[in-house]
Amino acid sequence: MSNFKSLAFFFRPPAIARGLCFFFIFYFAFLYLQKVVQAEETSVQTNELDPFVITAKGGFATSLRSSPWAINRLEGTELLYSARSLPESLSGLNSVMVQKTALGQSSPYIRGFTGYHNVLLVDGIRINHSAMRSGPNQYWSTVEMLGANRLEIVRGPNGIIHGADAIGGVVNIISKEPRFTDGEMSHNGQLIGRLSSAEHSWTAGVKGNFSTPDWFAELSHIERSFGDLEGGADIGEQENTGYDSRGSQFRLSRKLNEDTRFTFGFQNVFMDNVPRTHKTINGLTWEGLTPGSEIWRQLDQERNLFYGKFSWEDAGGLADAGLLTLSLHKHEQERQRMKGSVSGLATGGDFQYFGLEDLGFSSRFETDDPWGGRLAYGVEWQRESLYSGGYKFNSSQIKSAELVQGPLAADAHYDRFAFYLSDNFLLGDWSVEPGIRFSSIQADLERYYLKNSDSSTLQPSEKKNYKELIGSIRASREVMQGNFLFLGLSEGFRPPSLYDLTSTDETSAVERPNTSLDSESFLQAEMGFKGSSDSWNWEASYYHTWINDMIVRSPIESGKSDVLKANANGFIHGLEIQVGHDWSPSWSSQFRISLIDSEVEQLRDNNATGSITVDGRNYDPIDRATTRLMPPQFHFVTRYAPPKSNWWGDISILAVGKADDLSLKDETDSSRIPSNGTPGYAVVGISGGRKWGENSSVFLAVENLGDVDYRVHGSGLNGSGRNFILSFSRSF
Repeated sequence: MSNFKSLAFFFRPPAIARGLCFFFIFYFAFLYLQKVVQAEETSVQTNELDPFVITAKGGFATSLRSSPWAINRLEGTELLYSARSLPESLSGLNSVMVQKTALGQSSPYIRGFTGYHNVLLVDGIRINHSAMRSGPNQYWSTVEMLGANRLEIVRGPNGIIHGADAIGGVVNIISKEPRFTDGEMSHNGQLIGRLSSAEHSWTAGVKGNFSTPDWFAELSHIERSFGDLEGGADIGEQENTGYDSRGSQFRLSRKLNEDTRFTFGFQNVFMDNVPRTHKTINGLTWEGLTPGSEIWRQLDQERNLFYGKFSWEDAGGLADAGLLTLSLHKHEQERQRMKGSVSGLATGGDFQYFGLEDLGFSSRFETDDPWGGRLAYGVEWQRESLYSGGYKFNSSQIKSAELVQGPLAADAHYDRFAFYLSDNFLLGDWSVEPGIRFSSIQADLERYYLKNSDSSTLQPSEKKNYKELIGSIRASREVMQGNFLFLGLSEGFRPPSLYDLTSTDETSAVERPNTSLDSESFLQAEMGFKGSSDSWNWEASYYHTWINDMIVRSPIESGKSDVLKANANGFIHGLEIQVGHDWSPSWSSQFRISLIDSEVEQLRDNNATGSITVDGRNYDPIDRATTRLMPPQFHFVTRYAPPKSNWWGDISILAVGKADDLSLKDETDSSRIPSNGTPGYAVVGISGGRKWGENSSVFLAVENLGDVDYRVHGSGLNGSGRNFILSFSRSF
């Protein structure tokens, strides 16, 4: 690792100097050269048939084909019909592993990062907040897809546009565009349903809209119920894995003129009694796993989002196009568990909750720059308010004692302010995107404790300030017709969140607060190639991410399971390949392969010298993989869709290698991860759909056709066995 550390040091000057170097060197130097070479084009040229994405540009369209980013775009209602949740719709994409802590608690790993290292957006509005857990978490499952038109996934650091946490990638769920009429009022609706055998589940949803020349309104509601999940082979029904959820959405848009629009939106999602099974006596002994001693553990979540947007185009001046967004995001979570004795008897438990209110404002503007390019700039502000609490109860679930706080600080605030500037211009044959962002974050810790069960551990009020200046430079060039080389050097950052600073999690190890943490910083270099011909399309990219001061959990001292968060250095690098081919007008195929490797320091800062013993196992203070590294993954799908027909069919194969490159946390997680790693697997699925007339469609699928017994690495339950899915929709 010594050579790597030297290289990382070379690329990691102080933040201010680094940002200034990015901006002034790349931005002004490239613009000067642009004038010298006197490029004939004055704007980025794209194919009119080329699809566009908005996530990489923060609200304004950019060409998917020529964009200097690795991007996936998932279209259509098939996502709603086939996937049981938002995270699982991402399964099989390049460098994406979807881990399921529970059936209703799943989140993606993107390029080796998960949890608060990825940004989740709903129509461009940030869902991430400072109470979001590290590692796989439950928050991604609180986004319903009934009103979604498409998903956009941008892989790699995109901190210039999306700020903190945008390290592994950014996922944006985008609603359908409002449809205004040319004359009389119109209205329509849709009914959808989904049934699944191995999940013992049903889904029912309804949505409707009406429109006039100036107004558009849409309302939707969906209900989901999942029973206990059946695993493959002889696993059978996995007890206490089912849950219920519901979600509602409302949008109202007013067209002021052809280029100006106001939109108001509301979303609500509630998840009821989502069990976390692997920590309980219902956990599996699969591959030598050791179930937990808890009798039961359940989680409730409710998320409400209110927002207003004002957008315009072709106005001229310094704000030729603009987008103003005001939002209020409220998230509440309740967790309760009943602990048990060695003999399996209930001994009492606890109830913990937290609530967070996030008031945010963002602005983004675009205008032509003097050199023929397009300049974008914006200002963002957020104010987060956190509260938490809880109590203990006895074996009869009678309250026995108050907790001084819940899993996080009893009272805290988290403020963010940011300004960013980016450009997009032609430099000869290159399309260049430089950018710079300044962020200021303040954490106000007014009341927090070292132990949520001990009032004597109250800490004095404390304010923590973090300032970050980051830069980015990306470029693409059409090397032959329809084929683009793209390069990127992008920074990302993440200041310590309220979760990092105040968490007293006692789920597995006992986690202690640490307010002396430094901000995490990341630098990713990427090179890729993407393009298409008459019958082929492809994308390949290699990336290397230098990690500085990543916040990890390390044991405090030998013989104890207490952990303290600490900063550590390391790297992640990987290779992504995607190739598609049209064999005929009816047949097409696509395959993806992803390889990832990483190292990060462990046991460095917490009084650990030499080998230490934790829970009876010996560990050396050596470099290990980052938490839950995705094993090699291969995904293949072939489709038959006759031209001008009303039906289609797919065959898919997902093959995953053995996950034996384990982090320190993985090595101690005996209830989810076998001691020698998670075995590899391959699952085959078939699916198809048919449309009847203009109003009705049906979707049929068989997941895990071979009834294979398998587990996604780090999951708290095994994957579904042979699973028959029937989905249908009816428009009216």
